[in-house]
Amino acid sequence: MFQTAPSLFRGIRFSSILYLALFLAHIVAAARDWDTVFKVIAALITVMTFAVGPSIIAFGRIKVHEEKIQANTVGFAVGLVLSSGLAWAYADQSFDIRLTLAFLLITTILHSSHRMLLIQKRPKKMG
Repeated sequence: MFQTAPSLFRGIRFSSILYLALFLAHIVAAARDWDTVFKVIAALITVMTFAVGPSIIAFGRIKVHEEKIQANTVGFAVGLVLSSGLAWAYADQSFDIRLTLAFLLITTILHSSHRMLLIQKRPKKMG
């Protein structure tokens, strides 16, 4: 699956580091009562959570079509887990089934739509 995929791994690594940095920054912003900074960071975390696959492609500068498909697959799986955690955070550290399902649905729709676009743009095989 991941034969020679340096740009895929670069995208995963960069996205992970950025997500971690934003997560830590949102903790600092909350502790210091920087409400506006906290809200901006929370919004960035939310966008990254719903769009892990496209983030991996963008940050990895992935050009190879099969790597884009792999990034979408990895990103979708990671995004589902992160969406559940995000729903928990938005529900004041409690479980809200409607919010969780809504966040999972957003992640699913975004990654499914993205995958369909990737498939439509699949390069034609020569020969």
